[in-house]
Amino acid sequence: MKNEVNRAFMAKKKYIFIALALTLALVGCRKKVNLKAEWENLDANAELAFSEAQSMEEQQAVLTNLIDSAYLLLKKNIKSEYADTLFLNIYPFFSAEQKEELFDIMPESMLEQEQIKEIYDHFLIQSATSKGHPYIDFTGLTPEGEALSLSELVGQTDYVLVDFWASWCGPCRRLIPVLQEIYAGQPKGRLQILSCSVDQREADWIKAMEEEQMPWLQIRETEYYPCSEKYGVQYIPHTVLIDRNGIIVGVNLEEPEIEEILLGE
Repeated sequence: MKNEVNRAFMAKKKYIFIALALTLALVGCRKKVNLKAEWENLDANAELAFSEAQSMEEQQAVLTNLIDSAYLLLKKNIKSEYADTLFLNIYPFFSAEQKEELFDIMPESMLEQEQIKEIYDHFLIQSATSKGHPYIDFTGLTPEGEALSLSELVGQTDYVLVDFWASWCGPCRRLIPVLQEIYAGQPKGRLQILSCSVDQREADWIKAMEEEQMPWLQIRETEYYPCSEKYGVQYIPHTVLIDRNGIIVGVNLEEPEIEEILLGE
């Protein structure tokens, strides 16, 4: 009788463990599914709120809230199965601070994924060339085919503004008159501008320079001189303002911000 009771108890215990294991597995699956479901729910609600917004300000507020919500969702569930997909989809919209925190808590296995590793390496470059960091030197070719390095200019004037651009880039071409006005308003020794073209065709670059008549130094990057890689340039125009001591004081500043810095001393 006692042996039968023990066998019944052991059988019941076995089923209890099986049931517990299945429950834990289902909970784990729900957690994996929930991250995707929660994001899709957030995205759907944001799309509805965006369509009902009455102004651009309200639309921007909806987008900002969606990005912040995605950041918090990832921060809480960074080890979940869907985290890598969500991260890659939203990454360009995160602030530098949000990117840094997510990279800091990201599991090694996720960091080693090819796409994520690529953007992580790029993030490290951008961080090293952000405001407050020493500039990183690079060399490009002048229209005469001579090598010119950024280090030859830093310290020669109070500020050096590096402008990464291309002949085919509309916003780049629209920025040039703005820079011309700023440049013309500075006393001698105050500001030097170095335009670095990312044009692949030298002829296109030469033609654009002739059309724009920029009165400052010009170089072009080549396969041998990959200038833009040194600053993690993803979009152009991309500008970097460097002071006499070689410290980056601003990246992609607006015209009033540049003028304020130039008038600040």
